[in-house]
Amino acid sequence: MFRASRSKGLLILLLSCGFVTLGVWLISAGELLYGWLSAGFFALGIPVSLFMIFSPSSMYLRLDHEGFEMGSFVKKYRIKWSEVAGFEMRSMHHNKMIAIIYAPSYEKQKIGRAVSSTISGMEGGIANSYDAPLDEILVTLEEWRERYAKKSG
Repeated sequence: MFRASRSKGLLILLLSCGFVTLGVWLISAGELLYGWLSAGFFALGIPVSLFMIFSPSSMYLRLDHEGFEMGSFVKKYRIKWSEVAGFEMRSMHHNKMIAIIYAPSYEKQKIGRAVSSTISGMEGGIANSYDAPLDEILVTLEEWRERYAKKSG
């Protein structure tokens, strides 16, 4: 199981607070639209980062013989190995992520996957927010998928 990284949570907290402060400064300088957008959007990162720092075991990536589960403070999301064609390293706005490449037979969440693909170029992804290097997580995911995909169908 991979847990949320406290150090990455601290980095997100610092960046979020910095951009919220910038937003407040823009508002005070009369740039209301950009100020509110900046402050509002980056304020969302503060509770996420605090959750990563103080409850890392609640945000996780767990692998088993049937598939994998991603848990966050909002919900859990489970995918069977047979529903995945593979994984690959991708970059979105200079941030590395693991792209989930769904099997052609996977029929769930078509609209959400289409929207995600249009926005990010990926139908699904695993963020770089865990306590292990992303390259190691990618290798582990591929090994488990190859070992269990036929058994989990």
